[in-house]
Amino acid sequence: MKECPHCGSVLTKVRSLPDHRRFFGLIRAAFHHWPESHEFQPDNEEHLRAWLLCKSGYRDVVSIPIDGEHPAVARLACLAAESAIKAAKGHAFVRPYASGLAVISPRSIAFDTLSQKDFSPIRQAVEDVITAETGMDCENLLMERAA
Repeated sequence: MKECPHCGSVLTKVRSLPDHRRFFGLIRAAFHHWPESHEFQPDNEEHLRAWLLCKSGYRDVVSIPIDGEHPAVARLACLAAESAIKAAKGHAFVRPYASGLAVISPRSIAFDTLSQKDFSPIRQAVEDVITAETGMDCENLLMERAA
């Protein structure tokens, strides 16, 4: 690690603005080319960004146990949780499991808190998900969007 010679603070490489803009441009392009046959249909670019981050593994998961023996109880709880998230204008995904629910939300990629070193593998993982889910090359998506 490199330290500042004056104060001793650890210096990190700041986030690349062009890379940041490219990331969001790619999400915009993916949204406009998202397959109609895909099981996930995003409401908007931000919803797609949240889903891509979660799918790529950059997420937080909160497990909520449900005491009930009927699958309908878990499904009803999922619907209630999803409605609460939407009402709060948030993006999270709720999935039932054997004894409860998992609430999956994307972790923050805030420009001023995530270094380029930490952001790069996240961006690459999101690009890999886009390619796997759509069958489209990310560079081609960006070029089509620019045209």
